[in-house]
Amino acid sequence: MTRILGIDPGLNATGWGLLEIAPDGAAGLRWGTIRPPDGPLSERLNTINWNVRELVERHRPDSVAIERPFNHRNVKTAVTLGQAQAAAMIAAAAAAVPVHEYPPRQVKEAVAGLGSADKPAVKQALMARLGLAELDAPADAADALAVAYCHHLMTPVAESLEIQ
Repeated sequence: MTRILGIDPGLNATGWGLLEIAPDGAAGLRWGTIRPPDGPLSERLNTINWNVRELVERHRPDSVAIERPFNHRNVKTAVTLGQAQAAAMIAAAAAAVPVHEYPPRQVKEAVAGLGSADKPAVKQALMARLGLAELDAPADAADALAVAYCHHLMTPVAESLEIQ
């Protein structure tokens, strides 16, 4: 079974989604949102790092797929998103788990077939691809699952299936 931890970084809400793919194609899902408390930036980043580290230790993913912040008109927003991304990346790297980055447009293209798809369309496409009637994950967690699924699609079949 292959386990991919997807991360949608953000300072207010960092979504995570664990996608487990069995050799027969069956998929298992878990998800959640990390919500750092208001406070100094260093403490918020530490909360993200600590929680992602805990997720990696608990679920032992084979890889971490993280959404790369896209270019914002607001430089401060871009920098803080990059810092949230870095906090998550460091947590995975500390556990020697490979990290793969995907820009939002590539995630949307891989999952929904259209790089400009909106969040509801991506969530709907993800549900269809995984054979789910519903997915009650919040937006940040659904985005993280889409990042994980994008990584699954980008990984060659020989590497994505683990023979036990």
